[in-house]
Amino acid sequence: MDRAPIDWRDFPLPILLPELVITPTHAQIFMFSAVTWNRHHIHYSRDAAVAEGLPDVVVHRALIGNFFMRVLTNWLGDMGDVKTLAWKVQSSAVPNRKLFCQGVVTEHEPGAKEDGLVCELTIANDTGETVATARATICIRDIS
Repeated sequence: MDRAPIDWRDFPLPILLPELVITPTHAQIFMFSAVTWNRHHIHYSRDAAVAEGLPDVVVHRALIGNFFMRVLTNWLGDMGDVKTLAWKVQSSAVPNRKLFCQGVVTEHEPGAKEDGLVCELTIANDTGETVATARATICIRDIS
């Protein structure tokens, strides 16, 4: 049976993406430092982090970006690609505290050759404080 191609511009917006809830651990933060060769002591030494006015070791900016990307790719699966992702960290995230990563498709990307969509994303901690915000553009492949 032939189906008409899916036109993502016909989908009503906004589209809520499934939430990702993650609890970073000391081990995850340490291992992320090791894998990325990040030697900044605030990511592995609680004493050093506290001396700099932080409550504990802190989650890397790049690991925050990884969480945003996971929200997008968990939803997209193999039906599309992330074209751009830019984020800003507003407050520190620390180990053993849940992070709630949320996203919403807000608009169709103007002038996109492919089916471009704009996503707004946020990460909040377990007290509701915003940790980071992001904006992404994604494209959807024709999966018909």
